[in-house]
Amino acid sequence: MHNIWSRLRNDAQLAIITCAGLLGLVSLSPFAFYRWVQGDLAMVVIDSLLTLFTAFALYVSWFHNKAALAGQILGVLYAIGATIVAVLLPESGLYWFYCVILFNFFIMPPLRSTIITLASLAVLCGYGWLFAGVFKDAQHLILFAATSLVCSLFAYMFAWRTTQQRRRLQQLANMDPLTGIGNRRTLMNEMEIALANYRRHGTPCGLLLLDIDHFKSINDSFGHAEGDRVLVELARLVWKSSRRTDRLFRLGGEEFVLLLPNIDMAGLTTAGQSIVLTVAGQLRSCGKQVTVSIGGALLEPGDDSISWMHRADVCLYQAKAAGRNRSIIHSPAINH
Repeated sequence: MHNIWSRLRNDAQLAIITCAGLLGLVSLSPFAFYRWVQGDLAMVVIDSLLTLFTAFALYVSWFHNKAALAGQILGVLYAIGATIVAVLLPESGLYWFYCVILFNFFIMPPLRSTIITLASLAVLCGYGWLFAGVFKDAQHLILFAATSLVCSLFAYMFAWRTTQQRRRLQQLANMDPLTGIGNRRTLMNEMEIALANYRRHGTPCGLLLLDIDHFKSINDSFGHAEGDRVLVELARLVWKSSRRTDRLFRLGGEEFVLLLPNIDMAGLTTAGQSIVLTVAGQLRSCGKQVTVSIGGALLEPGDDSISWMHRADVCLYQAKAAGRNRSIIHSPAINH
């Protein structure tokens, strides 16, 4: 039960799909039973299929971690179902179409929801225009189309705004606001991914732990604004001198971590030395040279995130003790 609540708290899309799916099951099941009692076999089949596909979508989202796909399944399914119900039960079925409009914008991205809603509305109105029975007259059709479009417009505006806010919150949660790179939380997630790839496929990965030398003196002598500028410039230089597949994170304070996938000992050593030379040659603070010390380590069998980081941290302290402005990489055979 704890794992269920944990997944729902940490995955907003999964929580939305689960809530919407359970609501759909609770809403559809009584109608299927009622139609069965009334002998309306066509509606029993429709309600039963909607119920089964809703359960399937929940299965896909929970056991295959594809909440987005489940949302699309439900959106298309309910749009088709609402259109069919409106044709078969014109007096009461049309009201369900408004629910589907809100439902789709709740579980899918705004653009896809708009396309599905407009497509189903066009099919329903087109059928009602060609065949009698769905709408009382042309005025009824126009009124239904207009109110559906207005409802869709407001739903789109709300969904778009909510999506933008959610993306912004995700950025704030995963990025360092000063440098614009990943923060400690994102680093831990990426390290776990690297560990999983190493255990399953043997994919190598290296880690470089960077620390700005005498950073406190920069803040004390020139102020925190200058210190912030140095941090931003360091992030830019490291990013510029790294491969596109490498990922840079700010661990905290003046410490940074660079993850380098698909790299060997020689490559990790070269990368560390290159960063040291680049920073020493280009980074200045009020005319004075700024340098970094680096400790690095490759993933090894039996590693977890703590042991991997610890080896790099030990090498970083060795680089500091040896005079700073240098890079030391942990060797499985010899710890420099």
